[in-house]
Amino acid sequence: MTTPRPVSHPRGGRRLAAPLIAGLAVLTLAGCAGGAAETSATPGADVAQDIVFALKEDPTCIDPQQSSVTTSLIVGRQLTDSLLDQNPDTGEIVPWLASEWDVSDDLTSYTFTLRDGVTFSDGTPLTSDAVAANFDAIVALGASASLANGYLAGYAGTDVTSDTEFTVNFSAPNVQFQQGATTISLGILSPETVAAPAETRCASVAGTGPFVLDSYVPNDSVKVVRRDGYDWASQLRQHEGEAYLSSVTFPIISEPSVRTGGLESGEYDVIQDVPYVDESRFSTGDYNLYAKANPGVPNSLVINTTRGPLGDEAVRQAISKGLDRDQINIIAGSISGQAPTSVLTSSTPGYKDLGDVLAYDADGAKALLEDDGWTLGSNGIYEKDGQPLTVTVTAFYAQDVLEAAQIDLKKVGIDLQLKMVSSGDFFGAIASGDYDMLGAALTRTDPDALRTLLSTASKSRWGIVDDAELETLLQEQSQTADTAARQELVDEIQQMVAERAYVIPTLETVQLHGSRAGVEGITFDSAARLHLYDTAVVSD
Repeated sequence: MTTPRPVSHPRGGRRLAAPLIAGLAVLTLAGCAGGAAETSATPGADVAQDIVFALKEDPTCIDPQQSSVTTSLIVGRQLTDSLLDQNPDTGEIVPWLASEWDVSDDLTSYTFTLRDGVTFSDGTPLTSDAVAANFDAIVALGASASLANGYLAGYAGTDVTSDTEFTVNFSAPNVQFQQGATTISLGILSPETVAAPAETRCASVAGTGPFVLDSYVPNDSVKVVRRDGYDWASQLRQHEGEAYLSSVTFPIISEPSVRTGGLESGEYDVIQDVPYVDESRFSTGDYNLYAKANPGVPNSLVINTTRGPLGDEAVRQAISKGLDRDQINIIAGSISGQAPTSVLTSSTPGYKDLGDVLAYDADGAKALLEDDGWTLGSNGIYEKDGQPLTVTVTAFYAQDVLEAAQIDLKKVGIDLQLKMVSSGDFFGAIASGDYDMLGAALTRTDPDALRTLLSTASKSRWGIVDDAELETLLQEQSQTADTAARQELVDEIQQMVAERAYVIPTLETVQLHGSRAGVEGITFDSAARLHLYDTAVVSD
């Protein structure tokens, strides 16, 4: 049974560590739904509540604790709830599976009380022991659960006080764990799931979410069905009780034109990743566009400073100066995206405007290289010691953005080669360290995303950087409770990363999905992950 959710929700934690705040607004296009304040959709009378949602790629692994691939997290979010939730409009942290929580003054322990009556889809009750088993298993997974491990930095075990109360302990202050507890990466899975081998978990998981996995056929489709008896949604959702949809079938359709054509023909009810060039095409009354700016690190060239010329700061700075980010945004055809002005997106708490550092300066790029001993070859590419200035970016998405960057850099004498691979090969390259640069973004509603990306202690380290000064700052900000003091550290980190060009932003992006007009109520969490709990078919 489902009922509209009351307007006021007085539940809350006993004490909250103050978060850094920035605009977390959801872009609303063509009547699309987004933030928690949106009115819930109302299922149409005598209308089947089954939808087809075309994904752009195979999830590969549907375990949200292991995966950072968006398609995987779209599926995983429907199966899994988190201890806490975060309002995507205000940044406020609110209860979910935990009805209340307390944070120690030194930020080394977080005590939670679980709400009553919650069960996993395999029938097992949610208990403190189950949560402890989740966190222990994440740490045991190591690099296989790299994002989740980042949130648990310094994890020192979980003390279970009762079936409903437990304390998560850290060896050092962990200011970002509270926000991490809202993420799908720390979503809570059943004890049987977390005890299974990592490969088994990639194929099937049991969570407490509003949907249950019905089937997963790799490279073909995923199907989830409504969870009977579900009645513990976050207060940010727009109704109570079970989900409106009876089922969601996710066919895997890699070609963008096939997805958009299928939406127009009615074959698909919802599609992932509407191409930017098609935004205006679907901004009519026949469709809804659902858009949310990605917080965290924007689409960027993430540098391995141990590879050839990229160990030279002048080369990295020249690459950054050689990018016309406004033009890249135009070439990508984005209406809702924008040129980045920092190594964090403008929707990320703690963002600092570094537009001056990232300004386009083709002449400045050439001057840096020439002052560094590079000479322009007859083919228009700089050379040094007989070697051309050639670097390769490895990526599995945003090829159009990288092609635009390639054109820009050729104009300043830098040969950027593109290596487009599958998501599996991309993460394989990260594991081996065999890359010059990664074309990537990291979605996170906290500036600690930069520690996750760059720290030598991070299990999600993508940028290979040996900089003791930066490492000290990254660790210090993650352990600083005072909001103003932490902001100063975060400002310094952004300045340093941008000036030393360890991360070279290319484009701020949005998650952009489309539906036919008869499907409403798709919402995003603060990290731009989709919720289908409030989604309904209002008309055929």
